[in-house]
Parts: sequence; C-alpha cells; structure tokens
Amino acid sequence: MKIENHPRLDALCGEYLLGTLRGAARRRFERALREEPLTSLRLRYWERIFVPRYSQMIEMQPSAAGWKRLERDLDLARYRIPWHRRAAFWRGWAAAATAALVLGVVLQISLPAYKTSEPVAVAQLTGQADVSRVTALLSPDGRTLELRAARAVVAGPAQSYELWLLPAEGTAPVSLAVLGSLDARFALPPAQVGRLRSGAKLAVSVEPAGGSPTGKPTGPVILIGPIDT
Repeated sequence: MKIENHPRLDALCGEYLLGTLRGAARRRFERALREEPLTSLRLRYWERIFVPRYSQMIEMQPSAAGWKRLERDLDLARYRIPWHRRAAFWRGWAAAATAALVLGVVLQISLPAYKTSEPVAVAQLTGQADVSRVTALLSPDGRTLELRAARAVVAGPAQSYELWLLPAEGTAPVSLAVLGSLDARFALPPAQVGRLRSGAKLAVSVEPAGGSPTGKPTGPVILIGPIDT
C-alpha cells in the first residue's frame, strides 16, 4: 500500500516532524515524499500548521542569571579576546585614522587655495572730481598689485599714468609701474615687495608717454591714497 493511501498518513506526518519516526519506517516515508505527491502535500500542510505553533510553545528566552551561570560553568571568559586584539577595534581605529588623514589632506589642499585666491584691498586712491576712484589690491603673497577703477580711465596718446609708492619713512617716491589705463594688474618690483604697509601711500601722476624721464613725478598727481594693511 502506498503511504499516501494509508489511513494513518496524518499521524505519520506528525511523527516525522517530531523526529519519532526512525529507521526503516523513516526511510520509507522519505521515499514516499519523493514519489507520492499526496504524501508530500500532506506533510507541507502539517508543517504550516504545526511547526510555527510548536516553535512558539518551546521558545524561551534564558534569563540574565542563566547566561551568567552558563558563562561561569563553561569558563567562557578565557575565550574572550582582549580589546586591543579584537578585529572590530582595529577596523574602527583604521577607519577613524583614514578619515582624519583624508580630512587633513583636503584641508591642506583647499585652505591654502582659498586663502591665495583673492587679493586684499590695501588702499583707496581718490583725487579730482573728474578722475575715477581706484582701489589697490595686493595679492596674499605681497608680490602682485591690482588696480581697479570705478570707471574706465585711459591715458592719451602722448601720455602715461605712473604709479608711485610714497614710503612711510618719508623718502623719495618710488615708481612701481607705468600704466596706459587705471585698470591694471602687475608684479611689483622685487625690491618693493613688503614695502606696501601702513604709513605709506600710493599715488598716480600723469607723465609723458613711457613714464617719467627723471625717475620722479613730473606731472600732476591725480590720485593719492594711504595704504592700510
């Protein structure tokens, strides 16, 4: 007789699930599961009903005291890895160190670039009403000077503008640049780098084309302003 036609099919399914069906009887039942569709379907039916309920009946959460007693009786403390030898600790430490290194590199790259990207205004040059106001800006490294005029002012064909440094010490004016326009950007003469500081002044004079022939201002000074750094 096939097991799927056996009157005790449900009982056999229950014994199989409980593990009390053993030996040749269990092997025969397992063969029927492979060869007899009704036997397999019936077992799945009882699995859906019986197994979850049975699991809930036998499920029990050990108490904290029970865990401690097991730990003591089995001497589990000797298997604990010291904190400094745990892989998780070193993985966390490595991740934190890597993050700090990356942040440091980013700051080293980004902050200097940010600091050197914009020149700083050091003087406001003003003069006659019909001459534009000019802002002088110095690069953070102190080597490049930029003039920004409020409106465009261009020298005539036979003229040049010349920018002068009036040193804080009161010594003779020093030429910084000969300009065709009051909008300009140029490198300072190496000898004058570091001399644009508080107490000194910047001035613009009108000179013959190519600049002053004497090395001193010869034409009218149309703009002047103190340096404030």
